[in-house]
Amino acid sequence: MRYFIQYPAGTGELILDALADQIGNVDVHYQDDSALVFDSTASESQVGAISFVKNAFVVLTGTPRGSIDKGVEQLGRVVGKVQIPRQSPKLNKFRTMIHVDGELSSVNPKSKVALERAIASRTGARLEPRGMCQEYWVVGRLDMRELLLCMRLPKPKRPPKARGAISYELSAMLIHASRPVAREIFLDPFGGSGSLVQARLEMPAREIWYSDRDLREFRPQFPREMVSDKRVRLLADDAMTLSSIPDGKIDVIVTDPPWGEHEDLEGPYPDFAQAMGKSFDRVLHPLHGRFVILCSRRTSDTIAKSMEGASFTVRSSHSILVNGHPATVLIGDRDSR
Repeated sequence: MRYFIQYPAGTGELILDALADQIGNVDVHYQDDSALVFDSTASESQVGAISFVKNAFVVLTGTPRGSIDKGVEQLGRVVGKVQIPRQSPKLNKFRTMIHVDGELSSVNPKSKVALERAIASRTGARLEPRGMCQEYWVVGRLDMRELLLCMRLPKPKRPPKARGAISYELSAMLIHASRPVAREIFLDPFGGSGSLVQARLEMPAREIWYSDRDLREFRPQFPREMVSDKRVRLLADDAMTLSSIPDGKIDVIVTDPPWGEHEDLEGPYPDFAQAMGKSFDRVLHPLHGRFVILCSRRTSDTIAKSMEGASFTVRSSHSILVNGHPATVLIGDRDSR
């Protein structure tokens, strides 16, 4: 089956490995920095449940891209011949979205109405402009030669994130980038609202450690699983010392340290980065310790140099956007030279 997915902007270099871990075979037909069209034998429920995907769709059909109005009109003509996956009986209503080049697009009302009538005739569902219903998207992307008609797959509902917290999708992507294994001890030393720990909880692990010197402030906001799961340890350590953690105890660190923009770091950012590298060097396993660090793009070179100065190697660097802000993901491990 052919699928279309959207994921956090800039993580395209990470997406294929993460997909392979989640659903196995992936045959790519189109990719840009935030979207992918691919064929897979994975089921709709498997693709819809991928934790690091913002939106997932079954591709129903396509038409060569030209005028958006004419493309929508043509999609309406061919819907009657398209096999549409069976919908939940609860979703007997639908609406359409025209999403072209990353944003909602206007279209000739007559073309849209013709498409909606064709979908209604094919599915037996009725049009519902708002509320809970099945969504059909007409999707166009830059450099993609087709307009696609897609059916959006249901996604598990999650509670809203705290303001400023990393999104569920990006948190999951960062965890996958760390190549998690079942018997490891995980640490986020700048735990904050717990986004990365929550994402790590969705996979097997020996222990999952959260640390933040403001633990008392953040703890009342934690979801129940963070305080009830026996794998989780909650620490109130300063990330610059991590005094509760023995030398070499941690297998992997995934974290989002201060970006040096609004925080009081009690000194220049290079000093902060150097102290962080020294702290990570002490607690990470001396042979196989590894890390994934999300930082501002402006400070990424400083952090990379500090990690390399602390006997680590930065294996890859990925430029992404976090809530519109330029950011970098640094992935590395012990220098094996």
